[in-house]
Amino acid sequence: MRVLVTGGAGFIGASLLERLIENGANVRVLDNLSTGDFVNISRLLRSGGATMIKGDIRDFKTVKEAASGCELIYHLAAQSSVPRSTEDPALDLEVNVNGTHNVLAAAREAGAKVVFASSSVVYGVPRRVPTPEGEPLTPHSFYGASKAAAEDYCRLYSELFGTPTVILRLFNIYGPGTSKGLMFDLYRKLLRDRRRLEVLGSGLQKKDYLYIDDAVAAFLMASEKAAFEGEAYNIGLGESYTVLQIAEMIFEELGLEGVQVVPKGGTSWAGDVELTQPDVTKAELELGWKAKVGIKEGIRRTLEWFKKSIGPL
Repeated sequence: MRVLVTGGAGFIGASLLERLIENGANVRVLDNLSTGDFVNISRLLRSGGATMIKGDIRDFKTVKEAASGCELIYHLAAQSSVPRSTEDPALDLEVNVNGTHNVLAAAREAGAKVVFASSSVVYGVPRRVPTPEGEPLTPHSFYGASKAAAEDYCRLYSELFGTPTVILRLFNIYGPGTSKGLMFDLYRKLLRDRRRLEVLGSGLQKKDYLYIDDAVAAFLMASEKAAFEGEAYNIGLGESYTVLQIAEMIFEELGLEGVQVVPKGGTSWAGDVELTQPDVTKAELELGWKAKVGIKEGIRRTLEWFKKSIGPL
């Protein structure tokens, strides 16, 4: 099977790419390397299991070329920074909405299925926690708004044109290979000072964190078992932890005692949602998917990778 992965040089994309190659897929990557890194996939490209087109999803001609001959498209390319979406809302519109439309239009011409990587931020501040997929989408950021709009395009392409699409609403993905997010930020700060840790906001922000291997498994299982009728699935651990709880788990794993934790106060950043916890029942029942890596084991594996890649404390 020939598969296209947009954003394939990013954190999630590179891990997905590796699994696809292991499974025998013929993979093509489309990435403009604005946030992804060629280093993430250079070994995989050298192996001959994948090829790469350096290009932008905002250019339809490039997307059409990349999608040609593909049976399946994993669409991960995006502008995914909430703070940046506040600074430049037009960029989110161009990349996340227009870019997604280009992918869908190219998929329609190629006759390909699309697995779309959406985000938990489409819910905004949810009325129900744990949050089911039927909760109204009231985004609290321009990033969330662009992802919600892109979801509508996926659904409508399925309903009106018969283009097979499925939507995965990813919660906070972490693990080996990441270069952003809470755990990366905390470890980097501890490298500078292992006795004092400053955290954004109150430290009581409570969110769901999903290990990278489980996220990749969700993409693979969705491509095999989803009905591809524009339906959406929550993809998360199904448990939430505060920043302070995550910090304590990191201290325990690293053997650190007496670390002074200093919350900066206020909100982390404009558009941040301070409580997320998905109801993951639908993915379990319809896709047969459920997270396997618990938070403590995931943190242990991630810290081992940080020690090797960034350096030990």
